[in-house]
Amino acid sequence: MMSEDGLDRARRWVVAAGSAVSYEVRVAEPLLGDSEGGLLSCGELPGRRFLAIDSGVPEEWRERIVSYFGTHDVECGLTVVHGGEACKSLETITALLSAFSDFGLCRRSEPVIAVGGGAVLDAVGFAASVFRRGVPFIRVPTTLLAYVDASIGVKTAINYEGVKNLVGSFAAPALVLLDRSFFASLGHREIVSGLGEILKISLGCDAALFDALEELPRDVIEDRFTTLGDGVLACAIDAMLAQLEGNLLEANLQRPVDLGHTFSQVYELSSAGAGFRHGEAVALDLLLSSAIAFGRGLLDAEEYGRVRALMSRLGMQSVLPGGDVERLWESVQERTRHRGGRQRIPLPAGIGRCEFIDDLSSAELARAVSVAHAQAGTFPAVSAVRPRVATPNVPVESDL
Repeated sequence: MMSEDGLDRARRWVVAAGSAVSYEVRVAEPLLGDSEGGLLSCGELPGRRFLAIDSGVPEEWRERIVSYFGTHDVECGLTVVHGGEACKSLETITALLSAFSDFGLCRRSEPVIAVGGGAVLDAVGFAASVFRRGVPFIRVPTTLLAYVDASIGVKTAINYEGVKNLVGSFAAPALVLLDRSFFASLGHREIVSGLGEILKISLGCDAALFDALEELPRDVIEDRFTTLGDGVLACAIDAMLAQLEGNLLEANLQRPVDLGHTFSQVYELSSAGAGFRHGEAVALDLLLSSAIAFGRGLLDAEEYGRVRALMSRLGMQSVLPGGDVERLWESVQERTRHRGGRQRIPLPAGIGRCEFIDDLSSAELARAVSVAHAQAGTFPAVSAVRPRVATPNVPVESDL
């Protein structure tokens, strides 16, 4: 179009700017080794780093990490973030941003190092993603759930107005460092919570991993995966990353890894009294999703029995608590908005595979709640179910 000054002026522009996302997930045992990689990566040496550490991480670890950087002439800023789902709030984010600003965090050469459970990794990652429009951050998961799930993807988020992960960003960590030594201080329920996410990926994506969980020796759970079970953890991470890598920014909203995340927030966000951890809530969702799948014939009686038996064997609740169907239905509606206007509810279709449905009704949901709420003995006997192995009754030692 010719303008008044005689120049041709465009009226439409198309900008195409692709940027490849690449990051490394690495087993780093011991975390505080002498290598210049690991915690000393992604920044200048000597230089500065900013540590954001979960309050549930034993103080001994905090002191060791600070001392480690001191030995390598690295100046540290430090803030302790109160762990647990409550930290995923705007208040936490503003406190972190203020701490970054007070430290004078440089945009590229002074990575934020988040050390903690999944909630703290989510919150710190979100703060890092919006400070100066994004500063590099390193994740060091300290719980089993964070190790196999929260630390290895590119999502960051906080909860808002009672909705889980309503506000967040896609931001790849510069590096993820895995060290099982942190698990030694975890209570038994934290291990079971992590197993909930491993069960999710096995049921929806990896039948061989499900089989491995059925055969998991009791010693692995008693050991808290600190020296045993690394093969199961590696397989869980392989399966998770295989799902994420081709759809990292969720261009396709039909995601098998959403299994266990349609109803779980009802149990997790109303947990003031019940105290359900994230992985425990995911397991309850898996139980309900499996009951829906059983009612539709996607799981036969044997497969449905295997799911319930494995949950019991791993120390999970294998009978759904008294359900508020109205709130569960509200969760379906909220997830429908999150999934682009369609339900896209993943259901197990056999062991190790998902199918997606868009036609769940509140009546069908109510029937499935009744099925999942019933004692396992009221359903057809399943000869192929492996015997239950009791899990140790270890008290909760940490609230990471």
